Amino acid sequence: MHVSVIPLTLAALVASSALAAPPTFPWERHEQKLDSGLRVVVVPTDHKGFFAMYTLVGTGSRDEVEPGRSGFAHFFEHMMFRGTKKYPAEARTALLASLGVDESGYTTDDFTGYSMSGPKDALPRLFELEADRYANLEYSEADFKTESRAVLGEYNKNFANPDEKAFESLTDLAFDTHTYKHTTMGFLKDIEAMPTAYAYSRSFFERFYTPDNVMIIIAGDVDVAATHAAVKAAFSSWKGKRAKTAVKDEGPLKTARTRTEAWANPTQTRLHIGWRVPSSVKEPKQAALGLVMKAYLFADSADLVKGLVIGDPSTDRGEPLAERVQCFWDPHRDASLFPVAVRIKDGKSAADVLDRVQGHVDNVAAGKINDRRFADVKSNLRYSLLMDLTSADRVAGALAWLSGPAMDAGYVDDIYASLADVTPADLQAFATSWFGANQRAVVTLSHAPRSTP
Repeated sequence: MHVSVIPLTLAALVASSALAAPPTFPWERHEQKLDSGLRVVVVPTDHKGFFAMYTLVGTGSRDEVEPGRSGFAHFFEHMMFRGTKKYPAEARTALLASLGVDESGYTTDDFTGYSMSGPKDALPRLFELEADRYANLEYSEADFKTESRAVLGEYNKNFANPDEKAFESLTDLAFDTHTYKHTTMGFLKDIEAMPTAYAYSRSFFERFYTPDNVMIIIAGDVDVAATHAAVKAAFSSWKGKRAKTAVKDEGPLKTARTRTEAWANPTQTRLHIGWRVPSSVKEPKQAALGLVMKAYLFADSADLVKGLVIGDPSTDRGEPLAERVQCFWDPHRDASLFPVAVRIKDGKSAADVLDRVQGHVDNVAAGKINDRRFADVKSNLRYSLLMDLTSADRVAGALAWLSGPAMDAGYVDDIYASLADVTPADLQAFATSWFGANQRAVVTLSHAPRSTP
């Protein structure tokens, strides 16, 4: 779905809200699809003098279906900065610095994103640079081994955090066959074996870094026609067809799953809970309901979170039990995990916290929904998106994040159109169908000193 909307200032959007619902995304999107399948979305905004370009590759950790080969989507987030014969890494870095351009990248379960931002005069110089690295990425086996060791170092650093380790355990527990079973980093044993997989890495790149699997989003002080023409000229020789990935959704759990994890160093207990929820892409209404559930129950303003962290003296559960409550769910291409993480206060019971969380979820399933809060959550979801679009990078970044799971720049409209229509009864049905106590996976991580000989 592609919809063009009239650009408005944020102040005008807020001022007009009493008269009519504002557009979901307040700038016009101009999309062009090249013969190769490459999609280019140009979003002219009023951020004078600046641009942001996000390139999305429709491959994430979900595509890592071969046993022993997890972690390669994230690996290529690293390798894409290695350069080409025409623009080696050092020359490329120096050129971007001379142009005043910042760049970065990130990997998700469903897609990989690369970003550039800077003064608009730099943009024309970047199209050839980018076209060259996507078509002609160059790295030796020695470079590959060096970067694979860097990835292992990143894994060790990240998973020195007990929450990261608990989440890794939760995804492994919650899924049986789907590739969401591993995090975007991959299984540790696969990362350790990466240095021997140079040939496989070249195959992975050829199969998934193809023009029909890429979407470029360019926002800011840009001319639409000139930008489309420049991208077409730079990328016209890039060829290739994306490999198909066979991944089947997993439905809700039929019985609860639990696991305990021991942490050798002193730390507070972590409780990670997850329920499997439907694909957000196959049915955008599920994305809207997931966003509402996340905010309604697990935002800082929610009764559940305030009661756990601050306490509620008006009830017999007045004493705070937790230091932090977070929900990490985002829309996904396939049926995904709805994860909640709680850092528990010293001396408090993980079982009590679990009961409290499930009790609030069960209240939603029973139809005990505060209509005012429900309406406020929907309004906040819409306006927080609008109010965050304060720069060219924020515009392109938000559109990229919301486009990535579906690889569709119109997906944001589908989600927020569904958001406008969902009712408390829909949220009740969502909780009833997917959030039962027998449908959850639970990991409890706590300090357990290593035994001494």
